[in-house]
Amino acid sequence: MPTVSIKNEDKVFQVAEGSIIFDALEDQGRSLPHGCLAGSCGACRIKITKGSENLQMPSEIEKNTILAIKTNYQRIHGPDYLKDDTLRLSCRAKLLGDIEIELIK
Repeated sequence: MPTVSIKNEDKVFQVAEGSIIFDALEDQGRSLPHGCLAGSCGACRIKITKGSENLQMPSEIEKNTILAIKTNYQRIHGPDYLKDDTLRLSCRAKLLGDIEIELIK
């Protein structure tokens, strides 16, 4: 079973392969920030700090939302901000293997 760990937290969650990150953690009592749960608002954005290759490719909706988030952050913080980081939406990203995430405000 794949695992999800949250940076700076001690608990590791075991989840079924193919699970959506938000749903899998919610089922185990760990609520993540969220809004629409459809991939449009971006409130559930997370940074993948380890294991980004262990996620299914993002859908077009997720890609568009992530692009908008990164563009906004870079407008505010400069062009290199989050440049090489992997952002995903916890309400859309499906697990294939172990990952570590960081919550983004």
